[in-house]
Amino acid sequence: MSHLDHEVLLHKDQHEPARQWCHEQFGLRWNPLDNRSGRWSMFWAGRDRFDQYRFCFADKEDMLMFILRWGHE
Repeated sequence: MSHLDHEVLLHKDQHEPARQWCHEQFGLRWNPLDNRSGRWSMFWAGRDRFDQYRFCFADKEDMLMFILRWGHE
């Protein structure tokens, strides 16, 4: 995951449509077991930000496209 340097927080209410959009735009998400070359991934932000998800991107341009479409927290 070290190549996914660009991060955006998004409210949990938007995470599923945003995940689908990322899949359509950028392909399969990064996965340590079977897709280590993925350009993006999504994770729950954790207890301190329980109502948000982290969207991580390998390319700054992909992150900017995401922000233009979905905004950010």
